[in-house]
Amino acid sequence: MSTSTVPALGSPLLTAEQVAAHLACSVELVYKLRRLGKLPAVKLGALYRWRPEVLRRYLDTAEE
Repeated sequence: MSTSTVPALGSPLLTAEQVAAHLACSVELVYKLRRLGKLPAVKLGALYRWRPEVLRRYLDTAEE
């Protein structure tokens, strides 16, 4: 009998609160950046989540 394993998908998605903590800003600003297309998010039903690599890319470009 063969059992298959599910490969790891990488880092978990971040909530708006977690993104705000990383950026030292308000949750409202996180959602505003999403609406403006500056911080793309994944929509899961009614919820938005952010990939860590998207946040890293945003921080890299913000430093320039």
